[in-house]
Amino acid sequence: MKKAQSLRNFLSGAIPELQTDPQRLKMFVETGNIVARSGDTLSFEYRFTVRLIMLDFSASLDLFAVPLLAWLSTYQPDVLQNKDKAAKALRFDVEVLANDKIDLVIEVDLTESVIVKEDKDDAGRQRLTTEHKGEIYHPMPYASGDYSLYLGDKIGAEWHQTQGLD
Repeated sequence: MKKAQSLRNFLSGAIPELQTDPQRLKMFVETGNIVARSGDTLSFEYRFTVRLIMLDFSASLDLFAVPLLAWLSTYQPDVLQNKDKAAKALRFDVEVLANDKIDLVIEVDLTESVIVKEDKDDAGRQRLTTEHKGEIYHPMPYASGDYSLYLGDKIGAEWHQTQGLD
């Protein structure tokens, strides 16, 4: 699954607290399903929940939420475009550790399509290959390009990335 790692890499590059200490972001893939249908190919879809745990977070929750939404707008746009999915696909819990520190838990429902193709190798044997299909990009792909998130007059988060899961 490429999306989970792409999300982690994106957040680690965008959020200053993770740039200096990326180990404070823990990630787990939970409650996954493989959804396949009988048909001409073995293509399928992963459906899963990513649980992100940000330890000892001392910044504004906005500094986590906005980069997350930017990534979703590009790599999982249906979560933001569908009213029912938008209401359920992002969940969070906060444990207050001190006046200026929290542990933040965010759960995000994601999907990842995998195309399975059949052909023959050089020796004539049947060969199956997989390709992780990207999403159709939203017209404003906030997860690519150069962006700065300002809180007041100070930059709180920045990201500079080209489009693509790799």
